[in-house]
This record gives sequence, structure tokens and C-alpha cells, in this order.
Amino acid sequence: MKKVWILFLVMGLIVSCTNVKESKEYKDLQAQRDSLLMQSADAEGEAAEMMSVISEVEANFEKIREAEKYISTQSAQSGEMSQDTKQRVTENFRMINEILQRNKAQLDELNRKYSSSNTELASLKNTISRLNREMQESSGRLAELQNELALKDEQIAQLSQDITSLALETEQQAATIQEQDRSLNTAYYVFGTANELKDQKILSGGFLQATRVMQDTFNKDYFLQIDIREVTKIPLYAKKGKLWSTHPEGTYEFVTGDDGNIVFQITDTQRFWSLTKYLIIEVS
Repeated sequence: MKKVWILFLVMGLIVSCTNVKESKEYKDLQAQRDSLLMQSADAEGEAAEMMSVISEVEANFEKIREAEKYISTQSAQSGEMSQDTKQRVTENFRMINEILQRNKAQLDELNRKYSSSNTELASLKNTISRLNREMQESSGRLAELQNELALKDEQIAQLSQDITSLALETEQQAATIQEQDRSLNTAYYVFGTANELKDQKILSGGFLQATRVMQDTFNKDYFLQIDIREVTKIPLYAKKGKLWSTHPEGTYEFVTGDDGNIVFQITDTQRFWSLTKYLIIEVS
């Protein structure tokens, strides 16, 4: 602009001294003036365009900083993110990536377009350099946030796996305890005539031979399984009964019902089953 005003001053002096509008010197000065005016207008237009792009890039970086703040806050929270929070974090990551790509394209264009600008426009290059640095820093922060969330997801996954393993182990232990408890409280009983019990190799003996229990050879599948905590009375559907298995005295009795049939009643469960878990009764 100074060159333009100086040129106007020189032309004024020339014109004031002599009428030389048609001279070669005057025409050369007029051409230089017009050229300088065009350069000045172009420079002002470039500067205005540059400032407009810079303002947009600055606004985009502000959006990135807000999104980073939200992601960083959620990443610092303990425990697993809710599905809604995960979705919002994913959307923020996507938005940051899109803005960074857009800013990068605009800054690349500015760097290319104004790399050889005149002195007046070059004064704005400090701003472009600052934005380039912020571009790199934003990309670095985004990578760090992604790593932090990935690590958190890995830790949560490991914790979830540990909890699942612990739950499975606890379930298995509970099942083992339940099975042990069931086994401890499981007993077997059978009743039948002497011949029926002999046929199943539960009793042995006969003519001139004493009847005895064949504990090692009897057919265990012939017995009925019971839970000793629940079963204390066994209907025998017969008039008489004889106990062949070994149980402590005073822990059981034969009770005759109204129909004349007897019922075997256990009066002391723990003591009764303390010697054997197999109950054998002969009926007649």
C-alpha cells in the first residue's frame, strides 16, 4: 500500500510540473500503479479467505476439545460403561476423526497455497504453524484415549472372566457339597418274603442252614433309594416283619396299623443309619 501512495505522489508531482500525460514516463507510472492496486486487492482477498479458513479450523478444534473432555471423563470412571455411554463415546471418537480429517485437508491447502505468500500474508503463518502443532497434538491425544479405553476394556474383560470363573468354581463347589450332602443322607431299603429276598441273593440259607444276609453279593438294584431326612415310616403291607440288617436297638419299631398291616417306623434317624445304609426286612 505504501508503494501505491508513493506512486500517486510522484505522478502528482509530474502532472503538476508539466503536462506529460501522454509521455512514456507517465504511462509507465500509471501501469505500475494499476498493477500495485491489483496486487493489493488480491492480497486483501487472500488474507480474508485465509482468516475465514483459520476461524473454521479453530472452531473445529474447540469441538474436538469438548469431545476429548467427555471421553476422558468417561474413561476415568470406575466400572464398566453403560451401553448408552459406550455409544456416545463411539460417536465422539467418530466425530473427532472426521473433524481431524477435515482440518488436515484445510491446513494442507493453506500450507500449500500460502507457502510463498508476500510479507504481509506471511505474518499469518505463525497462526497456521500453531494450528499444525495442535493438529498433531490432537491426533496424539486421540490415540492415547483409544489406548486407555482399550486397556480399560481389557481389564474389564479380565475381571469379567475372573468373576465368571469364580462363579463357575463356586457353582461347582456348591454342586459338590450338594452331592456330598445327598450321598450322606441317602439310604436304601427292601422288604419281601424270604424266598423273594433269597432270589435276589439278599438272604441265604434254607433247610438245615441258618438264614443270613449276603452283603457282598445281594442285588442292590432291587433296593429302593430314600432320603433319610424325609422318610421315617415304611409301609410293609404285611402282618408280620423281621429286621435282618444291623441297626441299634431302640431306634426303630414295628407299628400295627388300623388295617392290621405293619409299618416300620424309624424313631432315631441318625443312630438308626449309623451302622449301615441298607435296610432289609422280611415280611410274612
